[in-house]
Amino acid sequence: MGLPSRVIDAGREHRNPLPEVEAGLFVGTASRGAMLTRFWTLLLLASIAAAAGVVDDATPLIIGAMIVSPLSTPVYGIALGTVVGSRRDLRDALLLLAAGIAASIAIGLLVNLLTFERVPVEANPQIIGRTAPKVLDLVVAIAMGLVGAFALVRRDVANIVAGVAIAISLVPVLEVVGITLGDGRFDLAWGASLLFLTNVAAIVVAGVLVFTAAGYQRDAAGHGAGRRTKAFIAVLIVALVIPLTITSVRTYRYQRWMEATDVATRRWAEGSGWRLTDVRQEGDEIVATVIGPGEAPSLETLRAQVRDSVPGSVSIRIVKGSGETDKL
Repeated sequence: MGLPSRVIDAGREHRNPLPEVEAGLFVGTASRGAMLTRFWTLLLLASIAAAAGVVDDATPLIIGAMIVSPLSTPVYGIALGTVVGSRRDLRDALLLLAAGIAASIAIGLLVNLLTFERVPVEANPQIIGRTAPKVLDLVVAIAMGLVGAFALVRRDVANIVAGVAIAISLVPVLEVVGITLGDGRFDLAWGASLLFLTNVAAIVVAGVLVFTAAGYQRDAAGHGAGRRTKAFIAVLIVALVIPLTITSVRTYRYQRWMEATDVATRRWAEGSGWRLTDVRQEGDEIVATVIGPGEAPSLETLRAQVRDSVPGSVSIRIVKGSGETDKL
């Protein structure tokens, strides 16, 4: 018996039997109508709230949407279907997840079309923070996926599910995909899509591990996760790690370049009455905002200082308080 199995077995009196877990995750049960009604009602309302929270940079709305969103149900259903070897339930969970993804993205697109006074995409932290996933995001998602699966297996820890829902962002990320697609920012939409796929893959892997450790494969007396399924999961993780590593390196490099731009700009403004107010990344560009009285110091000095640390291939834009912009 492995460590995960021993942990679950230590609280075996609190272990949820397989039929109860299946009833909560699979749509092909006696309560199919009630489950689908609950799923779609909560998903549509959560998607609207999340989309509104993203465009208005309203964190409380987004947290509320994450708590009530049921999108993790078919994801864990995929994991359980894999473990118990139920092709029908696995297919149903995949179809429900695909439909939920499409509906959530469509709501993001619709909200983008219907809202006019909103925080710009490039300056919205709710969007930018969900479009540059890193390897660390995969590690955190797997950890939280394990916690969520553990809560499904053990009834004595079921009260932590809300915290897991907040930690693993699903619906808000899909709203970012829809909103950025509506703005024509396909680069940001790709980043958000990668984060969503990372979270889904992490939940599936974590669910397979925990449900197997809980003995549900044995209880189902099924074939469970065969070699092909296990190989697919391994390939999926590797396929995600590669782009996540690339974005992690890119994020780290841009962070260094922004720090160098910050230091150089502060030196450039010293003693002139001008000052740096903000350095940020907008897509592939670094933007520094400066304000001050009268004529600004020569940008040639700043350009020379910045380019000592930042490659010429990286676009840097200086925005002055008057709205005038200059490229370095």
